[in-house]
Amino acid sequence: MRFLAIYFTGTGNSKRVIDAIEHSLANFNHTLEKIDVTKDEVKNIDSYDGLIISYPIYGFNAPKPIISYVKKMNKVTVRKPCLIMKQSGEHLFWNNASSLYLTSLLKKRNITVTNEYHYLMPYSFIFRHSDYMAYRMNNVMEQLVPLDLNDFVNGQEAHMKRFFMDRLFAWVLRIQWFGGRLNGKFYKVETKKCITCLNCIKECPSHNIYIKDGKIKFKGDCLMCQRCVMFCPKHAIKVGMFNSWRVDQPYTFKEAPYQKEKKPNYCKKNYIKYFKTSEERIEKSKAQ
Repeated sequence: MRFLAIYFTGTGNSKRVIDAIEHSLANFNHTLEKIDVTKDEVKNIDSYDGLIISYPIYGFNAPKPIISYVKKMNKVTVRKPCLIMKQSGEHLFWNNASSLYLTSLLKKRNITVTNEYHYLMPYSFIFRHSDYMAYRMNNVMEQLVPLDLNDFVNGQEAHMKRFFMDRLFAWVLRIQWFGGRLNGKFYKVETKKCITCLNCIKECPSHNIYIKDGKIKFKGDCLMCQRCVMFCPKHAIKVGMFNSWRVDQPYTFKEAPYQKEKKPNYCKKNYIKYFKTSEERIEKSKAQ
């Protein structure tokens, strides 16, 4: 079987999921074509057997680049199944609403979401997880992806639970799209720290950053993906009204000695439940 995978990644988590998908499908003797929605042209998916979408959850919604890409997609002649694999820094029930608008857009194009999964991946905003927690999240994701892909390929559907007024909830929180553009105008570079490496300009997925008169400037198209902040070698970028929430450097994703979490009680029950249910499922699959 041949699949098309489209993805948006801010700081790399969704790309890690895509890479895990590609590796797993190769083991199943299926092929995958990967599309970065910020770089590649829209594909006609009539020639594929299914669609896979990977994205980080922003404000309990799919990020704008994913939505914009799907809006440009053609309506397929024969119905196609779709697998959504989304990620966030917390496993809150409200995140289930993030795919509702996306699902409705896909339905109009004769593409049906048959399987949907949500993985914990480390925050690039709000606060920094420990490197050990990042390793554990990534390790669990890499073991869950083959199981979830197996269900998708074999027609065993998996859907997220709905909750009361979830569409309204997601619609209201979609203000993040506009809030990000507004706050992005207040991003600033500390000139004393900046070495003018231009890494932020090269990496920005929305082409929101430019240089003028030797200074780094920001326009009004920010996605607040935090790629520029996390990969700035001198930690020189301030993120406007939310500067206290910035995460300054990439995670190693390497197994490390126990490190105390910065906010150990934040969503503690959700983290415990996610790891417990996920690891039980992984162990059960190994025993079969």
